[in-house]
Amino acid sequence: RHPATVVLRAVPDAMLLFGLLLTCGIGPHEKLRDASEGKRECKSGLSDVEFESRSREFNRITGSSTGYPAAPVFEIFKGEHVLGSSPLRAHEGPVFLEHGATPAAAFASGAGDDDAPCLIFVTKPYPEVEPGFLKGTKQVAQIKRLIVGGPHKGRVDTLFESENLVNGATLGPDGRIYFCFQGGIVAGSAPVRHLRSGIYSVDPHNSSDVRTVTDSAWNDGVNGSMGSGYYNSPNDVVVKRDDASVWFTDPSYAHEQGLTDTKTIGDWVWRVDAKSQTSAVVADGFSRPNGIVFSPDQKTMFVTDSGYETGDAQDPAGPRSVYAFDVYNRGRQLKNRRLIYVADRGIPDGIKVDAWGRIYTGCADGVHVLSRDGLLLGKIKLNGSNPAANLAFGKGKWRSTLYILDETSVTAVNLPGTRGVPIGRERR
Repeated sequence: RHPATVVLRAVPDAMLLFGLLLTCGIGPHEKLRDASEGKRECKSGLSDVEFESRSREFNRITGSSTGYPAAPVFEIFKGEHVLGSSPLRAHEGPVFLEHGATPAAAFASGAGDDDAPCLIFVTKPYPEVEPGFLKGTKQVAQIKRLIVGGPHKGRVDTLFESENLVNGATLGPDGRIYFCFQGGIVAGSAPVRHLRSGIYSVDPHNSSDVRTVTDSAWNDGVNGSMGSGYYNSPNDVVVKRDDASVWFTDPSYAHEQGLTDTKTIGDWVWRVDAKSQTSAVVADGFSRPNGIVFSPDQKTMFVTDSGYETGDAQDPAGPRSVYAFDVYNRGRQLKNRRLIYVADRGIPDGIKVDAWGRIYTGCADGVHVLSRDGLLLGKIKLNGSNPAANLAFGKGKWRSTLYILDETSVTAVNLPGTRGVPIGRERR
């Protein structure tokens, strides 16, 4: 039995449309929608979010005490004010901040809801390219703040913009947000400007405070790069709690999308030492390393390989896999690589874990929930046309909420039988 779905049209200053699924069923496969003129009407169809259970453990995650998964409770944030004008898409990040962030405009004016719980995520264009060349003169990513609680819930602001296209992000132990910058080519100028890829940290309450973590391969911390090239296009990043080392994936998607001229190094996983600032490869053998996350005890690292998707094409023989590694040598290296999961729909993209070590990865039909050993426990299915690209758990009273980006919207799903692992440390 599917519960009713109530989609509310927010008042004009709320800046977006959002939907709230209630657990009050009005009949199977029916939706209760709020029409634009304010009248309600019933429509037939499946729920926007469905739980597909493969185990009793998944049922417990959803909050069920029976042999069936509980009815999903969720909110959907969508609309042009969330994502900006086409072709921007809600694809990367996201980072949950219980104690808020300050958009650039509000910081400059000294006003803003900078203490409201929010989700930071990246909207960016998918550039139209010919082989190795951008079509157009400017590609701009926007880093958005979506307020998820309090009186201004649903409001969206732009934290900052960047011509150096931004990808994954995480919160560090210093309270700063660590972003993957893919680099870029600013065409239409003489000479053409090349923007260097790398990892940069940003103060969430002052987005003009940007610091370089690493922007050159094999950096020795003193003389800069000692190797043969720059990074490809950093995709996802995590910061280890105990030593603040920065770990990130570096696939070659930017070159395939025309954002860089040449590929000079392999598709690898890197570690940057927090004290010495030296960077080193910790894992190779990937087609396109993508999502990255530590287990709750930080003794295992999980990495997704999305080689099935190669730029704008698909390689049927390419990996769409999740690999596990043991972390050893005082947390500085990886060993014992093993395949634990192959997605049956699309690619595993972003990846997170809960407090019990279970794995959540975004795939073509939604979020696949795995045991720590890679057994498929169930799926959080999004019944739209877009894949679940990236995801993040909330904190505090939102610790059992999973936020999912699916290119055109942000979906918040309540999972009362679990909670996320606290990431980073916020400054108030």
